[in-house]
Amino acid sequence: MKTQLTKLLLLAPMLPLFAISGFAINIGSLPYTVKKAGTYNLDRNLTFSGAKAITVTASNVVLDLNGYTLTGTNGGYAIFGSNANSVTVQNGTINGFFAGIEFEDSFQVLLQNLTVSNASSACIELITCITGTIQNCFILGTSGTSADGIYLGACQGIVVKNNQIANQAVGCDSGSSSGNIFIADQLTNCSYGLFLGAPDKYQGNVTIACANPFTGGTPVGFENN
Repeated sequence: MKTQLTKLLLLAPMLPLFAISGFAINIGSLPYTVKKAGTYNLDRNLTFSGAKAITVTASNVVLDLNGYTLTGTNGGYAIFGSNANSVTVQNGTINGFFAGIEFEDSFQVLLQNLTVSNASSACIELITCITGTIQNCFILGTSGTSADGIYLGACQGIVVKNNQIANQAVGCDSGSSSGNIFIADQLTNCSYGLFLGAPDKYQGNVTIACANPFTGGTPVGFENN
């Protein structure tokens, strides 16, 4: 019969694993660079006036805005990632930057449950990214803006679904991409609703007050409206 001490000794090598799995690093000031894998949380609302508020250069990262807001006062990027694979950004608000979120040359990026508003270039941009998902986001501009809601440049295998996008020049712009999927998005008061490349496919999207609801791409089924 094992003694309590023996049990503790057997469990000891496992204890650091439990500690690591529940550990998150708080981001309380900007700029901040994520250089290592792990979970990172905002712990307050933050305002930034420089070039890049949060830069992600590591893979296997979860960046949780934790219900807080990143506000830009002088352009720049709220969240910028490059060569960062398996990254999740979720649960918060980004307002007033040149671009809200941009990832370049990255793989498996997940953006979800975000409100991104009033970007002067694009609220969300993915450039030369392969596979990933943008889902359940509110993307808002100002009427008459020249910005894109979601821009995919030379991307492949990105799924854009269940987003609400309003008051943008282009709701979803994927004209230079290599095949992405747009499902059940709602686009309101955009000059172009979906502006897609030939390999892109779309299904179940709804446009309201968009002068050019669907341009390019291939519809799947008859649910688009």
